[in-house]
Amino acid sequence: MGTPTKKQKFVFYDSESSKVEGIIFNADIARMSPMLQVYKKYKISNADVRTIPPKFQTLGLTKQWVITSKTVIEEVNGSEDIMPVKFSFTQFADLAEYMDDRSKSVDVLGVVISSLAKKTITKNSKQSNVQKFVLLNEESQTVLLSLWDDFLNNEGQVLLNNMQSYPVIIGRRLKVTNYNGVALSTWFDSALLVDPPIQEARQLKNWAMRNAKLIAEIIDAKSYIKYNPALCFKPDQKTTLICNVIPSQKTVWVKAKLSFEHIFQKYWYMSCAKCCRATAADYGIEFTCNLCKEKGPAMPRCRFDVDLSDDSGVIPASIFGDLAENILTFTALEAMDHFNQNLELPLEFVHARLKTKTFLVHVKPVQTQLADARQRYTILYCSEVEPEFGHAQLTGEPESVSVSAHQQTENEHLLMTGDGGSGSKVRLRLSQKFDEAETVDNNDFESSDANSKKKAKLG
Repeated sequence: MGTPTKKQKFVFYDSESSKVEGIIFNADIARMSPMLQVYKKYKISNADVRTIPPKFQTLGLTKQWVITSKTVIEEVNGSEDIMPVKFSFTQFADLAEYMDDRSKSVDVLGVVISSLAKKTITKNSKQSNVQKFVLLNEESQTVLLSLWDDFLNNEGQVLLNNMQSYPVIIGRRLKVTNYNGVALSTWFDSALLVDPPIQEARQLKNWAMRNAKLIAEIIDAKSYIKYNPALCFKPDQKTTLICNVIPSQKTVWVKAKLSFEHIFQKYWYMSCAKCCRATAADYGIEFTCNLCKEKGPAMPRCRFDVDLSDDSGVIPASIFGDLAENILTFTALEAMDHFNQNLELPLEFVHARLKTKTFLVHVKPVQTQLADARQRYTILYCSEVEPEFGHAQLTGEPESVSVSAHQQTENEHLLMTGDGGSGSKVRLRLSQKFDEAETVDNNDFESSDANSKKKAKLG
């Protein structure tokens, strides 16, 4: 078995914005790579010029300079303040189109305004370090970017050291993931440019400096750690029949009825006010959270189980926070007060209203199964479907649905009318731990396969 080939790629451009790919292989990387620094101008000679095979071409580049120890590299003093190069950036609002597609990547421009805690992820006995950074655009939209391993050790440290000066980055060939709806992540072929001398980056930094107060409010609100429907919801959103929902899907959209009339539960849990993780602390008591390490009062948070159903089947799901309160029509504090007084919430009107409504729901599977071994889901987002569309044919679904024998048996069990109850009448909530806060789960981090072993220095 041969030694794996190591390579490092560059992109060079001239004053006319013509571009060519540069590449260094194996032992030549240590010798030649330090001679090339991003944003510098060079005179390069004695490089081997090759045509890039079509399957390895990226960004429309067809020619490649192979740089070896025989290549002559001379730095040239340049007077240009702005690089005459143009990038094609994907808008934050369009990122959902590229989600979880390993064959597609995006280039983005954003100002880094904050970061989350660094984490160590272990997968297949291999540890990787990852840290999420908050990107902001001029539309005041935020998206989280995960930097893995080498990217975190290099560009990540530059960002952390210069956070107060609003560093602007260009992220090239980033992957779009489904964390909190839509997020970004580096992978082996990505590149990060910090404060690049291009016109768009200068304009964005100037905008950030003029809007320091707005940025401070965004950081203080921490809305970027919550699900953002503005980025992941599309006007022509495709949905899946419930009988076709499988646990291996990272997320899925369904049109469904919501019901919880026959599920015995208390509708709230005590949580850390900062990260929403469950705690044993009493209401209002100041404590230091074991997860986020922040100190704050314990607060009740709304959380309960529902059945999602359409004409093809039923799945159990949990709903949290503001979404849960909107469905319940009671706050978590009100639910807690009723529970502590041993009073039932008056939900007759809520149950009657839900029977007449259909919702567009975004769900993801969770690892913990119910006591009866059924797969459970978490509701990321839901909104009521307008009545005229409530029974419309689902986009992209076949007119006749093929259901496996196992799924058919399970659906028949769930849809049994029996004594007139719903499919969840037989399911009791027994000593479930309320710790599946939808924004604070180690499993929400992208796979460490996204880490970088080969760090590209310039796009």
